[in-house]
Amino acid sequence: MTLNEDIYRRVRGDILAGRIRPGDRLSPAELRERFGVSLGVIREALTKLAEQKLVVARGGQGFSVVTLSAGELRDLTLVRVDLETRALRLAIERGDLSWEGEVVSAHHRLARTPMRESADPERTSEDWAAAHTAFHEALISACQVPLLLDFCRTLGAATELYRRWSGPAAARLAAQRPVAEEHLAIMEAAVARDADLAAELLAEHYRRTQQMLVEGGFTLPEPAGEAAARFAE
Repeated sequence: MTLNEDIYRRVRGDILAGRIRPGDRLSPAELRERFGVSLGVIREALTKLAEQKLVVARGGQGFSVVTLSAGELRDLTLVRVDLETRALRLAIERGDLSWEGEVVSAHHRLARTPMRESADPERTSEDWAAAHTAFHEALISACQVPLLLDFCRTLGAATELYRRWSGPAAARLAAQRPVAEEHLAIMEAAVARDADLAAELLAEHYRRTQQMLVEGGFTLPEPAGEAAARFAE
């Protein structure tokens, strides 16, 4: 892994884990000092995160983590459903037995991973989040259109930020939802090569997530002074 990739992953991880919050300003100078790298490396990482819709670059005002809004989540879901169902149909058409095995294996890992942190049942487990991302990426991995896969990963990362910052009410709604059954049904339809059913189930899966998050609300960021003090720790 290159230095640039390492710094990008570390900043991205801080955003998704909540160490840097929605709306927080991202100072390249402060990040350079924190990570002990050049400004060029920091700016490249922030630019890549901006491409993934996790960071926004404001002319003359630098970078900041995106803010959360129900409208933005609806837009993300609309585009994600359109692109990922297209990618899934192509993967089902073009995928071989190796792809089927990868999908089944990714689903097995996801199904065996606890969704919630044992110490904090209202927070998504880091292991589950990684397994969840891997499963959805495996589903479309055989579409053989790299640009489409890149778009899907970008939308998936942006949506993940909403999941991570969903409030306690959303966690309670999630506990009532048969999400494991949804994943199983999608996997079975995909490996059975039923493109219409798999696409329908995937679209409904994402729409349910959107509805759950909107109804449950998002955790608001701390006031700027508190966030800055915590970030400096």
